[in-house]
Amino acid sequence: MEAHHDPEHHLRDRYVRRMTGIVFDIDDTLYSRQDLFVKAAENVLGISVSDPREFVRVFYAKSDLNTAELEAGLITTRECNGWRFEETYKELGLCFNPGDGVLTADEYLELQSHMCLTEEMKALLTDLQRRNDIVLGVLTAGESSHQWDKVNMLGLCSWIPRENIIVAGDVGVSKPDVKIFRMMEERLGLEPSDMWMIGDSYKHDISGALNASWHAVWLNRRGIIADGLAPDFEVFDDEDLAGTLRREFL
Repeated sequence: MEAHHDPEHHLRDRYVRRMTGIVFDIDDTLYSRQDLFVKAAENVLGISVSDPREFVRVFYAKSDLNTAELEAGLITTRECNGWRFEETYKELGLCFNPGDGVLTADEYLELQSHMCLTEEMKALLTDLQRRNDIVLGVLTAGESSHQWDKVNMLGLCSWIPRENIIVAGDVGVSKPDVKIFRMMEERLGLEPSDMWMIGDSYKHDISGALNASWHAVWLNRRGIIADGLAPDFEVFDDEDLAGTLRREFL
């Protein structure tokens, strides 16, 4: 007997098997480092930062100025962050001694060594990992060894295969360059339309993803206003992020 082919069933089957790539940034996405910057400064300077949000804003503005040197291996992470802290102190008019920037970078690293994923983030990654139509990845900026230390401290390989993690310092190109997004597509074996970027930086994560024709979820922890293409979703904290991803993918 000739088999009966149901075109609608065939289309439904193809849709069910379609894979989605969900790619996370690390810093201030999978964990929040903003509080650590402020705490490190307070510990070294012996003060209470009066406006933590402004401190973080200035620090991130300074970060944009030497990230390329860091990823090219021209300076170490310690030197990079030391300069960022001292430049932040200068702009905010905070009293500091020569060398306090590097001391703050060391204190930040110590605080960071105790970082971990929240239970909510662990549960989200576990549930996403269990889906057979979702593949997870990480796309992170920064110097190679420092970022891989974070991968290990956070235990990310429990959810995300090591080969699905791209560190800018390893590949010679960084976000928002479209080339690094194409690298991730190749790693995951997916088309741009099947890719989602989850990140906190509009400039690096979101604009880069949208220019690569990906979907994007912006975790806007600092509540900044961006002038550019709108992401698919904008969320403001971990709970909001988890809720959005669960509604869309689980």
